[in-house]
Amino acid sequence: MNKQFLVSVIISLLLLPTFVVAAGDTKVEAKEFFERYIILGENFDKSVADLYSDNAIIKVKRLYPNGQMKEMAFGGTKWKSLVKKSMPLGKARGDISKFSDIKIFLNNTNVTIKANRYSVLKCYTDKGYYMVIEKDSTGKYQIVEEYMETQPQSDC
Repeated sequence: MNKQFLVSVIISLLLLPTFVVAAGDTKVEAKEFFERYIILGENFDKSVADLYSDNAIIKVKRLYPNGQMKEMAFGGTKWKSLVKKSMPLGKARGDISKFSDIKIFLNNTNVTIKANRYSVLKCYTDKGYYMVIEKDSTGKYQIVEEYMETQPQSDC
């Protein structure tokens, strides 16, 4: 074994715990961010809109009982406005999402959170739900992408 290779291996092994701790911290921060998102949503707190980047892309796939599908996309600024306006109606209707099977995936510059999203109001599960978060210039996580599947009819 040459000396340079041996030095590289030793340095890598010394840095590995640092990487593992950083990755662990990132997952914990992402989990805490998502838990905050859930709590704000369940409490119909309009400040949930502040978790979105102005440049976020929100994708919604609407599935109809006749098999038709409509795909929509919203920019972050528009979505934040819609969220704030819709909170009173959502609260009146009891339109809450419950999340399960939450998985967190670390990427190079962001974090993807996948989950099953259950609509309490309409009794269906969206198994395609995900959100992508990344840190802004101040070091705070924000939602930069979100995808959900919805349906107009109730399965209750």
